This record gives sequence, structure tokens and C-alpha cells, in this order.
Amino acid sequence: MLSISLRRGARSPALSIAFAALASLPASAGVVSTIEVGAGARQSTVQIDQDDGDSYLFLVRFGSDSFTSWDALLTIDAELDSFALEYQTYSFGVFLTGITIDGDRDFGTGDLWPIPNYWQFWIDNGSEWEASMVGAQARVLASGDADAWVFGSNAPPQPIPAPAAGIGALLMMGVSRRRRCVG
Repeated sequence: MLSISLRRGARSPALSIAFAALASLPASAGVVSTIEVGAGARQSTVQIDQDDGDSYLFLVRFGSDSFTSWDALLTIDAELDSFALEYQTYSFGVFLTGITIDGDRDFGTGDLWPIPNYWQFWIDNGSEWEASMVGAQARVLASGDADAWVFGSNAPPQPIPAPAAGIGALLMMGVSRRRRCVG
């Protein structure tokens, strides 16, 4: 939790509201890191939300017209030593069972119903996240597409705020000063 103390008499109500809003933000909200991988003129994003609340945003570059969401995960896996995929291959495609990022591993096969211990695949349709109706191998990416994987929840991926914009707006609310006439 964020704790801020101001000198007695130096607190403005608007600044107190801004700091209170900042202090109420969850500690695990937001992106742990943003990582760029791949090569090519096109770029899509892959967001991975782990069960502990950590989110990772991968900017994946590619050049192929047939590059899939699964190819994006394989690119991340191939380029980062701190990233590992676990999956099973079936006649219908792959079933993602585990992702490890920097030693933080989430693994599940969906066998603990009603607990969602599996990776759920989401697609940003331009206005909101929706659960994908196709597998990652069938989703051909275009530049600007955004996909996400969420473990342990049926909720859509967590929003990724623009940190500087949100904090700046809150702080600007409280930076008004009173002027005194001396005369």
C-alpha cells in the first residue's frame, strides 16, 4: 500500500483525494514487464495474466501472412530463456497446460471443476475482450491484433492502464495553489 505524508497545513483536499486514489490501487495491478520479441514489419500483442495477478505484455513482431497466435507463443518461448510453454498435442490442435515466466509457473489441465485450473484464450475484438471460439493455431494474426491468456479465472484479461497518464491526471487535480494578495 502506498503511504504518503505531507507537512501539517500543506495538504489540499484535491491532493488528498489524488493520493487516496493512488493508495487504493492494488499492488499487483498492471504489467510486470513489457517485452518485445520477433522480427518483421507487423506487430501484435500477447498478454499473459498469471493466477497471482501478474500480467506480462509481449509485443510480437512478425512478417508472415499466416502467422498465428500459437506462432506468437512459440516465438516468445524460443527467444526468452525465462519463458517456457507446456502443452499437449492432439489431432485437433494444441492444448496449453503451462506457462512459466521468470520461475512463476501456472499449470492446469481443467480437471478440478468447478475451479478453472486451465489457460483461457481471449481475443480483443476492438472494443472488448471475448473468449476465443477458435484455437490459437487457427487464429491468424494481423498487425495490431491483441490476444491474451488468463490462468485460473473465467474473467477477461485485466486492463492494462497507461501508468503515466492515470497518475499524471490524478496529481494534476491536486496541484492547484492559492494565491495571496500582499498589499
